[in-house]
Amino acid sequence: MLRRVKSLSRDELDLFVAENLLHLVEDEVQDIFDNPYCTPRILSSIAQTPRLTAFYSVRLRLVAHRQTPQAHAVKFVHYLYWFDLLRLSCDVKIPAPVRRAIETQLVNRAGELSLGERVSSARRCTPALVKVFLFDPDPKVFASLLINQRLREDDLLHLINSGRATVEQLILIAADRRWTHRYAVRKALVLNPATPRAVAASQLRYLSRKDLRQIHSAPQTSVYLRRCIERMRPEFFSAPLERLE
Repeated sequence: MLRRVKSLSRDELDLFVAENLLHLVEDEVQDIFDNPYCTPRILSSIAQTPRLTAFYSVRLRLVAHRQTPQAHAVKFVHYLYWFDLLRLSCDVKIPAPVRRAIETQLVNRAGELSLGERVSSARRCTPALVKVFLFDPDPKVFASLLINQRLREDDLLHLINSGRATVEQLILIAADRRWTHRYAVRKALVLNPATPRAVAASQLRYLSRKDLRQIHSAPQTSVYLRRCIERMRPEFFSAPLERLE
C-alpha cells in the first residue's frame, strides 16, 4: 500500500526525495511541502529543479514556506501574481527579508493596477503600500484605504500636511469616526487651507484654548475661521465681533 508523502518520517522523506526528485509530479511536491520534516535542503533541491519550478503552485509554496532558503524564496517572488504577493506580505510567518522583497515588488507594480485592483488592495495592504495609495488620485482608493487596519495616524498626518491632499480626501477623513476622534487629525484638518471651511469649522469645538488662540493669530487662517473662533470664545477678544457674511 502506498503511503501519502506528507506522512513520511524524516528518513523516509529524505530517501523519497533523493530517489524521485527528477520524476516528481506537482501533487507529490505539494505533499512534500506539507510534510513536517521538509527541510531547507529538500526545499533547495526542489527550487533548483526547473521542471518543478515551472509549476506556479510550486513557486508560490517555495516563497511561502518558512524553511525555504532566502535566496531561493526571494528569487521566486518576482514570478508571483499580485494578489498572492499581497496575501504573503501580511503573513508574519514568512521571514522578514522575504517579506521586504515582496513589498518591493508590490510597490514597483502598483502603478500597473486597474482601479478595481487598487481599491481591493488598499483595504488590506501593508504599510509600504499604504504610503503609495495615500496619494492615489481616485477617491475610491482612499476611501478603501481608510478601512485598512494598518493605516496609522502618522500616515494621515503626513498626507494632510504634505500639501498634496485633495479636497475629497480631506472630506473623507473628517467624516470618518475612527480618525476624527484623534486630536492631531482634527487640528491638522483645521490648519490645512484646502479643507472646506465648513469642515474645518466643525472641528474647532474639539480644540484646546491654546490651539484656538494660535490658529486665530496665524496669518494663513481664513477670516471665516477667525470669526468662528471669536464666536466660540468671545472671552479671548475685547474688540466687538464682526458680522459673518
